[in-house]
Amino acid sequence: MRTREVTKGITLWPTDRPDYPFAAVLTYSPADPYAVRLAFIQGFRETVVHRFARNLLAEGMDDPAGQCDVTVSPHEEVDDYLILTVRGAVGYPFAVYAFREPVQDFLDQAFGLVPWGREREHQGDLDAEIATFFRGVAS
Repeated sequence: MRTREVTKGITLWPTDRPDYPFAAVLTYSPADPYAVRLAFIQGFRETVVHRFARNLLAEGMDDPAGQCDVTVSPHEEVDDYLILTVRGAVGYPFAVYAFREPVQDFLDQAFGLVPWGREREHQGDLDAEIATFFRGVAS
């Protein structure tokens, strides 16, 4: 049976509080082939989900990538770590450390499911989906 989605639990640490690790989940689905999602609990109350380009995460493994809501870069001093920075609804940056190995494993699985450059093949027929939507609205 072919895997339909990739899910990977990872540990993150705030860069300003490395003594405070917390769990997060990376997910990838061929139904949204260009994007990955990073989800975690914020403030013991709210689940926060950041959706961003799969290629941004891949590029950030070796070189700084991203400019807006999400950036990813290798740690400058410790090869085993990445630095991810996300901006919430209020726009404040939240920078965290992540181990490189589980993120690379996640990317390997995601690119195994939908190879680089083949994302468009997995988007489905957008025209057919739009027609189906409007048929339902007109009914």
